[in-house]
Amino acid sequence: MRQNNLKTLVFYARTLSEKGLVAGSEGNFSVRTKYGFWITPSGRVKQGLSKRDFVFVGWDKSFINGRPSSEWGMHFLIYKKNPQANSVIHTHPLYTLRLFSTDFDFNEFSLKEAEILLKNIAKVPFLPPGSQELWERVGEASLTSKVIFLQGHGLVTWGETIEEAVSLTEILEKLSKFELLKNTR
Repeated sequence: MRQNNLKTLVFYARTLSEKGLVAGSEGNFSVRTKYGFWITPSGRVKQGLSKRDFVFVGWDKSFINGRPSSEWGMHFLIYKKNPQANSVIHTHPLYTLRLFSTDFDFNEFSLKEAEILLKNIAKVPFLPPGSQELWERVGEASLTSKVIFLQGHGLVTWGETIEEAVSLTEILEKLSKFELLKNTR
């Protein structure tokens, strides 16, 4: 199971990087296991990662195989608060970030698939990346939403599968792009 989940996570790290949802070393991705979770390492370009590069974070907060992403605590709290969460994806999607900077009401997407697929989007005000306060606010927001926008920072999604978490990210980015293009004439 570990190998298959990590193989899938490596695939999506490359895919999300190629689609421009992360650039260079930004963002982080993880997948839950019985004893903790595997997460992307700190400071590494996502497109070039292999299974052996991932860092294991135990439920006791121990690290195996290097230094985890500086946002490991955010993933930890999402998993602890949501037993059904099996993957967490943190990206920096350009169109979503741009749309949020316009004070767009994310309950008012033009395309109705938003309310069906995304349900509600939680918003967390800007807090320093990697901070305990950010981790705690995201952890709390994850109790009511699988899609969490971090003001001036990025997007966090979680799912019962890696595919669900990735899909939520990609759908929100597509809907955001549509709204921005719709309003340019």
